[in-house]
Amino acid sequence: MEHSAQPSRRPSSEVIMLDTRRCFLKNLAGISGSFLLFQSSPPIPAPRRRVPVDPPTPAEKQDTDIPVDNSRNLKRAQLQAQEKQFRETMARLFTKVNDLKLQVDALHPSEVFSVAIFKQTQEIEKLAKQLKTYAKS
Repeated sequence: MEHSAQPSRRPSSEVIMLDTRRCFLKNLAGISGSFLLFQSSPPIPAPRRRVPVDPPTPAEKQDTDIPVDNSRNLKRAQLQAQEKQFRETMARLFTKVNDLKLQVDALHPSEVFSVAIFKQTQEIEKLAKQLKTYAKS
C-alpha cells in the first residue's frame, strides 16, 4: 500500500506548490498595481505666458515734435486744394461757356464757324479735361 500512498502525496504537494505560486503572483500583481496607483502623475505643464513681441526699431528715427497723424492732415490739405482748384476751374468753364453762348446767339448763322469761336471752344475743352482729371483723383 505504500506504493499507492506515494502517488497521493505528490498531487497534494503539487497543489500546494501551485497554490503558493498563485498566491505569490497575486501578491506581486497587487503590489505592482498599488505602486502604479500611488505613483505621482507627471506634472501638467503650465500654459506658456504670451510675451508681446517688440517691433523692430525703425531705420530712420522719427521726430517726436511732428504728430503721427501728419499724413492724414497732409491728405486733407491736398484734398482741400484739389477741391478749390476744381471749383475755380468749374467757375471759369461756366463763364466761358456763357460768354460763348452769348457770342453765338449774337452772330449771324454764316459766321458761327469763325476762328475766334473755334479758339474759345478749344479753351472750353481744356477746362473740361482739367475738371475730368480733378474728378478722377
